[in-house]
Amino acid sequence: MEPVEKTIIDWLNADETLKDWPASMDVPAGSSAAKPSTFITVERTGGVEEWYRSRPLVAVQVWGTSSYEVADAAYRLVLPRLQRLVELDPVALVDVTDMSHFPAVDGRPRYQILIQPTIKVG
Repeated sequence: MEPVEKTIIDWLNADETLKDWPASMDVPAGSSAAKPSTFITVERTGGVEEWYRSRPLVAVQVWGTSSYEVADAAYRLVLPRLQRLVELDPVALVDVTDMSHFPAVDGRPRYQILIQPTIKVG
């Protein structure tokens, strides 16, 4: 099984409506508080591994140039795509455990969606 982050990143990047919001595990090198850009980061922050299923806790962070822009993209574009992860064979369920305005330490606008997918193992 590949890391859950790769599965989610590939799923987000395959959606044409998110073409202006590239997803990866890292903040792009050229993005800064002085020069913010639109992108999505995906990071596993915890979860549970069992014999027959994996329940990772994953933070999906939507970054942009304004608080409204990131909130709108999170609700209108990213959340619906994440909820459709169940279309992938190993994903049985996706729980959205939290959504919140979560500015970066340097002040850049950011919105965070916490999901906990249930993934079949074995």
